[in-house]
Amino acid sequence: MKRFLLLACIACIVPFAAFSQSHELRVGVTSGVSNFTGSGSIAKSTLNGSGQQDYYTNNPYGKKYGINLGAAVNYRYVFANNFLLGVEGAFERLQTKVDLEGNEFANGSRGLTKLNQQFLNFNPFVGYRVYFEPMTMDMQFGVDVAKTLSIKENGSIEDKSGNKTSFERDRGKVIDVDIRPRLQFNVNYDRYTIFAGYSWGLKDYHDGMLGADPGPARLNVFRLGLQYQFLTPIYNND
Repeated sequence: MKRFLLLACIACIVPFAAFSQSHELRVGVTSGVSNFTGSGSIAKSTLNGSGQQDYYTNNPYGKKYGINLGAAVNYRYVFANNFLLGVEGAFERLQTKVDLEGNEFANGSRGLTKLNQQFLNFNPFVGYRVYFEPMTMDMQFGVDVAKTLSIKENGSIEDKSGNKTSFERDRGKVIDVDIRPRLQFNVNYDRYTIFAGYSWGLKDYHDGMLGADPGPARLNVFRLGLQYQFLTPIYNND
């Protein structure tokens, strides 16, 4: 059986390598924005707790956009027919925001919570390359499999007297793995790539919550980034 599996793997790899036009390895940095959508996401929430040590946001899954940061390694094969197959691994910190409101705040609404979420993200994808030398464009579709590392809220409020208070709250791992289909466009020139992509979440962050069901809250991510290719680029006519 082991020999059979080995032969099967070789049989799959040989044609894959033989018809591959090029293989590419990139590293890059990512920014962009993210927010929650769905009936369980909100623009304004209230603050719970009686003091700084036990403050937390009633519903931290905000519709307001926060700034993302990340770093990634990207590897892909480009076949002779211009189709491509690849995978990316990344560390990302995704952020969303929600305003805080209440009678005890100045002007009735004087607070903000940032929900910072750290993930290890695995993104297998397929795509197609278009040539307009000296540049190329990759259109790719895949799925983010995002392993949750931490979810923490960082908030601040200002009361009617102008006193400002900051607080932190560890939300633990509300979900263990988030799943997000992802569409992305890359423009490649020499060893450099700029890209824009969008991922829409499938997992409900309110799933399993005790008490009243506020509806689903799903995390969506818009990415912009820059990558550098270690391997010499190969063009269609090479």
